Amino acid sequence: MPGPFSGIRVVVYGVGAMGAIATRLLVEKGAKIVGAVGRSPSKVGRDLGEVAGLGTRLGVSVESNADLVLSRGADIAVVCVGSYLSSMHRHFETCLKHGVNVVTIEEETVFPWTTAPDHAQGLDALAKANGVTLAASGAQDVFWLNMVTTLLGASHKVETVVGRCRWNVDDYGPEVANHLLIGKSRAEFEDYVASSGWPEFVARQVLEALVARLGLKIGSMESDVTPVLADEQVHCRSLAAEIPKGHVIGTIDRTAVTTQEGPSFEFAMEGRIYREGENDTNLWQVTGEPNLQLECDDANYRFTTCSTLINRIPDVIAAAPGLQSLDGLNPPSYRHH
Repeated sequence: MPGPFSGIRVVVYGVGAMGAIATRLLVEKGAKIVGAVGRSPSKVGRDLGEVAGLGTRLGVSVESNADLVLSRGADIAVVCVGSYLSSMHRHFETCLKHGVNVVTIEEETVFPWTTAPDHAQGLDALAKANGVTLAASGAQDVFWLNMVTTLLGASHKVETVVGRCRWNVDDYGPEVANHLLIGKSRAEFEDYVASSGWPEFVARQVLEALVARLGLKIGSMESDVTPVLADEQVHCRSLAAEIPKGHVIGTIDRTAVTTQEGPSFEFAMEGRIYREGENDTNLWQVTGEPNLQLECDDANYRFTTCSTLINRIPDVIAAAPGLQSLDGLNPPSYRHH
């Protein structure tokens, strides 16, 4: 009997660390990979199976010309490139104009309507015009949205919802490490934030999607960022560098929301370089009637971001055309292969 991925034609768009994991999962799920897009000269022209470290050839070469790859036809592109619509919208536009659905780990698309409204509305219109769907997914889909809304389904009355998570900077490569200003002094960090601002990373989008899913309305919202400083010299694998004591090894991004109806929400994400033996954590505490708690001390966000992303493929293909923020999709489900 055919599985849920049988006959689905997929383009892997972005062949870095996350794209490599996604490639293995696609192969094992039985999807048909028909193209791969990359930009690194060390990867372009090589077989995707080799680039992804699968130990076998897939007969699909990594190419730098996204238009050419997508023009050959595909059902969906799995996009693992960047984190913000300000830079990612052009990649999504390329996919959508070729009539290719998109599922992505790009975090802002989780709920982009307030932080990037122009890009979101433009992409929504382009997707609808071409009869395809754009949606984001990843670990936040399960651990920070759908598990929390399910937990709140046991509540009679909610007063506060507070979430805390920790993730390893070294799991995501140099682009993320540089974004978090890893290795900078505290003064350099504070000067950067004061002069350039700090783009709200994931915490805000998660809370906005959560509040929207619950049918509530935001009354007020605040966000802030705090550097995490090394208490001794620490090695950063992503940058192949030693971070001196007192310099930045991570950040805590926090967003707090008060709803018009009364319940308040707070989510703080600590992304930093790990010490030996540390794991990705997830904790949500609800005060109300009754008090509730949800905890996972090994969420493995790097892998579960990719596994959730791939499990979402049939949902995205079946969804109504347009940009679908996570509050509008049904909860993700396991897809057997």
